[in-house]
Amino acid sequence: MSTAAGAAGRTRPAWKVWAVVAAVVVVVAGLLHAWRNTNVLTEGRLCGGLISTEQADAVLPGAGRLDSEGDGLDKDLTDTVCRVEKSSVVLGAGESELTVRVWALQGNEILNADADLSETSFFSGTVTGGVDSYKGWALLPENCWTEKQPVIVRLSVSETVSDRNALAALTTDAARAVAAGAKCGGLPERPGTLIPPVSDEARPVTQGQACGLEGLTMRGQVPAATEVLEAGQKAPADVWSCKLTLDDETNDVVRADGFMKYVASRDPQVLAALRKAPGTAEATAPDGRKAEKADGVPGFILPCADGDPLYLAVESGLQYLEASKRHEDLPKRDAYVAPFMKAAAKTFGCAAPTA
Repeated sequence: MSTAAGAAGRTRPAWKVWAVVAAVVVVVAGLLHAWRNTNVLTEGRLCGGLISTEQADAVLPGAGRLDSEGDGLDKDLTDTVCRVEKSSVVLGAGESELTVRVWALQGNEILNADADLSETSFFSGTVTGGVDSYKGWALLPENCWTEKQPVIVRLSVSETVSDRNALAALTTDAARAVAAGAKCGGLPERPGTLIPPVSDEARPVTQGQACGLEGLTMRGQVPAATEVLEAGQKAPADVWSCKLTLDDETNDVVRADGFMKYVASRDPQVLAALRKAPGTAEATAPDGRKAEKADGVPGFILPCADGDPLYLAVESGLQYLEASKRHEDLPKRDAYVAPFMKAAAKTFGCAAPTA
C-alpha cells in the first residue's frame, strides 16, 4: 500500500469530525448556560464572604446568576455596602437585587415608628431583628457598636419577598459574618421564631381591648362614628407594635401613616440600644413610677416588679394631625400616652415595683 493510500485510510470520516465539534459546542454551551443562568460555578459566599450565595438565591425571585459588587467589610465598619444582583439571559427572567449595609443609628431609631412596624415580623433572643416584604435588619453585638450608637446590618430587596423566614435567615447570617469579620462578637447562623403580624389586613378594634391590650379603648378618643382599624403583632411579645388607623376619607399617604402608633419591647438588646442614646435620662412615667425617658421619642423604659424592664412608646400619625384640624374636641396627643402605657404594662406583666 502506498503512503498516500495509508494516509487516506487513517483520515477520519467527515461525519465523525462534525460529531466531535458538535459535542464540544454542546459542552461549551452548557458551561456558558450554567455560568450565566445558574450558580453552579459561583462561589459559596459573595460580598467578600458576607452573603451566602445559597440563601441569597432563595430570597431573590426567579432563576439566574448572582453577581456581587463590593469587597466585604470596610475599614470603617459602618461604611460597608455591597449589592447582589440576580440576572439571566433567559427570556422574561428579569432582574432582582439586594443591598446589604452596615449602619450606625440612634437607639430610638431601632424601632422607628415612622417605619410601618405593624407589617414587620420580629425575631428576638440570641439575635434581634425584623423583616418585612422588602427589607430585613439585625442588631450586631454590643462590642460592634460605636461609642454613641448601636449598629445594625440591613438588607433591602428590590422585589417583594415571598418567604420572610428565608430573608430573616439571610439577614442573620450576614450579621453573623459581619460580626465575625470585625471580631466584635458572635451570632447564630439563624434567627429565632418570627413573630408575624396577626393578619395581612388591618382589622376593626375590639372595644376595650384595642391592639389586644386589656383596658385600652378608643371611645371618646376618635371622631364620632369613625371606625378604628388595628394592625400589628399579637401582644405580649419581646418586640411588638400596633398601628391604629381611622377608616375615613383621608388620602392614601395620610391613611398609610395611621392615627396612633404604639411600640413595646422587653428585648435586652433593644433596651441597651435605647440606653446608648446620650439623651436618655431618669424621669417619671405617666403612672408615677420612676423610669427612664427615651431620647427623642415619647417613650419610657419602665422598671417592672418581675422580669426585664419594658420599653413603651407612642407616636401620633398624620391621620391624627388631620383629624385634630377638623375636630376641635379631639384630645391632645398626651392624652393617648397614659391609657396606652397603663394597658400595655398590664398586658405585658409589668407591675410597678414597690417602693
